[in-house]
Amino acid sequence: MGVKQNLVRNAYTVWYLLTLGRSFKGDPEKIKADQNRKVYRLMKRAYNIPVYREKFDLSGTTPEDYHSAEDLVKFPTLTKPELRKWMQSEWDNHPEKHADTVILSTSGSSGIPLTMLYTQKEQACSDANWARVLSMAGYRPLRGKMYSFTPSHKVARMHKRDSIVQLFGLMRRKVVSEEKAVGDGLADMIRDINEYKADLLVLRRNVMIRLVQYAEEHNMELRKPKFYSPAGETVDALSRRILARAFGNGLIDAYGIAEMGSFIYEFPGEDYRYVGNDIAVANVYNDNNELSDNGRIIATSLYKHTYPIINYETGDLAKSFVKDGIRYFTDIIGRMNDLVKHESGDDSSAAELMLIANHAEGLSQFRFIQETYHDLLIQMVPDPFVENVDKEKAESIIVEEINKLFGDEFRIRFEWLNELPPDKTGKMRCFVCKVN
Repeated sequence: MGVKQNLVRNAYTVWYLLTLGRSFKGDPEKIKADQNRKVYRLMKRAYNIPVYREKFDLSGTTPEDYHSAEDLVKFPTLTKPELRKWMQSEWDNHPEKHADTVILSTSGSSGIPLTMLYTQKEQACSDANWARVLSMAGYRPLRGKMYSFTPSHKVARMHKRDSIVQLFGLMRRKVVSEEKAVGDGLADMIRDINEYKADLLVLRRNVMIRLVQYAEEHNMELRKPKFYSPAGETVDALSRRILARAFGNGLIDAYGIAEMGSFIYEFPGEDYRYVGNDIAVANVYNDNNELSDNGRIIATSLYKHTYPIINYETGDLAKSFVKDGIRYFTDIIGRMNDLVKHESGDDSSAAELMLIANHAEGLSQFRFIQETYHDLLIQMVPDPFVENVDKEKAESIIVEEINKLFGDEFRIRFEWLNELPPDKTGKMRCFVCKVN
């Protein structure tokens, strides 16, 4: 990103930091009125975008039919294949926007890789919102120290020296790769965490669990930060107990999707999760596409106007309740990722497998199933918007990359399907390990 784009994003970030609400709590009527205004403004904007105009026409509605989060139930949902096709079209047909566009590639944790476009303003709002969330939890972004991983959708930037801002003790952050967070590599990460003395730890949930378990098994000290925020994976009840035992009660649990960032949050000491109602709508639909307390999370971003996300099928399930017109969440049953099991007794992250499929051409969905220590089944669904998918080429590339990663450890076979069915819990899992 160029100097000009950096300045633009930084200016927008400061503006959002000054204008976003300081808290998700407050007068329910004011919170709801602000969200309602933003829903209407978003739908007026979307009416002029072809992909959404078709949905207006399909539903027989106009922007005047949308003045609240609840009104969005009238609007058709947006699927990942639809969004992928639109994003690719935007990129291909508008090269004049490339310089000011931020590209994020989702991790493929749902088994459905996706490239997402953001404007500098949209990315700035997402960044400012995350800083606001951390502040609300008690962390101080300016003075605090953060130890975090390199997100799979961004290029790793490993700096040997601090930036000028960090030399003054501000916004200190150490970014590390999780590739070696397996086996005895966990010992090096534990020592690094202890030496850095971070106030906030942001790593994937499964990495945090493995760090805790490795420290306990090898009688190593693991420093307790003031706050910790597991990223990218659902924090289930068992994980909560393990993490609380090691890190205490400073859990900041943020739910989100790469397509629009995080928007549901659990703060230390709270019994339920808040929605960032000024930046998003988080509705819950039952099987009949009706508003419900329990069901599918259907997300709408209120700050993305150039590349709107409206009524998006996240693929996750949740339990919630509504009080004074405001929705709160009690449980999120998200996409789950397992570990690759090796006969040697070591485990490794499935994230690298996701990245391989994420960069394969012509796929709309995928799932890796480790059947035994040496048998790997890969289920794949061709992209319905790509004509004549070269399945043989896709298989060859994936096999080659897996062999680079694991050698000849696995016997790999492929199964091409028209659709990947969810498991019995209704979740979409892109990696399933059947090895005990």
